Amino acid sequence: MLAVWIVLIALIAMRLCVPLAGPLGLLDQPDTRKQHQGAVPLTGGIALFLTLLLGTFLLGVSPFTYGMLSIACLVFVVGVIDDSHHINPWARLLIHYGCGILLATWGGIAIHNVGNLLAMGDIPLLLLTAPLTALSVAGLCNAYNMIDGIDGLAASTIALPLLVLFLLALRSGHPMADALLLLLLPTAVFLLFNLGPDSRLLPKIFLGDGGSTTMGFLVTAALVFFSQGENAIIEPVTALWLVTVPLMDMLATMLRRFKHGRKLMEADRSHMHHLLMDMGLGRRQTLLLMFAWAGVCATTGLALEAVPAYLSLLCYFVLFLAHCLFVIKCARSTAQPCRCRGGLL
Repeated sequence: MLAVWIVLIALIAMRLCVPLAGPLGLLDQPDTRKQHQGAVPLTGGIALFLTLLLGTFLLGVSPFTYGMLSIACLVFVVGVIDDSHHINPWARLLIHYGCGILLATWGGIAIHNVGNLLAMGDIPLLLLTAPLTALSVAGLCNAYNMIDGIDGLAASTIALPLLVLFLLALRSGHPMADALLLLLLPTAVFLLFNLGPDSRLLPKIFLGDGGSTTMGFLVTAALVFFSQGENAIIEPVTALWLVTVPLMDMLATMLRRFKHGRKLMEADRSHMHHLLMDMGLGRRQTLLLMFAWAGVCATTGLALEAVPAYLSLLCYFVLFLAHCLFVIKCARSTAQPCRCRGGLL
């Protein structure tokens, strides 16, 4: 019954937030980089966060910690302001890093142990706990914001780790499984609007920075929460496998920008989804391919829990190297005027 209520609240919130886009200045206009059709509301993130709050205080679903929820409010507000007024990306990154510090200290969710990554036993972080947690938060907030370039891509790669964690939590009888459901189901409802028929009933909406960065923060909090201490249902290194696509896309894109002397945080059309579309794939084909690849990576990470953590990390580094080489090869083969028609970046 809880799932039904969450879906209903999410559906109503999504539809009611659409007409708010104009008065709030949250309409995304197409340009040379954003090649969608017409002005699209950037209110998907508002609807997602509103559903989260209503689910918490109306349906009684406990968050991982209430400190985390309070910090998520700050991330959300910063994201919505960025949607309407465009905050300097380095300032935004610094704010996200600060939110990560808060999460590790006041929020009660932190990376205390990264497991047996050096074949010498578990590695406690001690004084590095807060900085590494903050780096994870800032990194994934930025990664999900950067990968939000075609319809459904950011939301589907957000839903994947939440789905995996929910199924594992459900199997183990974890008391916080409902908290994952409250994040997962509204994301699925958003995909109905984002990928749907763009009708009067289901108009197209985008996550916006308010949605992508906030959900990035919440996914990070979930991965940390369920990989540490008595709440652990996955190994810390497995968390990397669950967010392979947005994380590797961000790192490879920034390396490519650095190589070509461009600003690391300046938006462009050099992401993996752009390269695939430049090779001739359509938007839906690109989405399905990247989501399938994300699923393969997540499955691989879960399978590698049967081996020592350092072997899983080694495989991850090899995969990252292969990803970078693939991006470089694609970039060379598509070094021509862009022919693709993407969504929101």
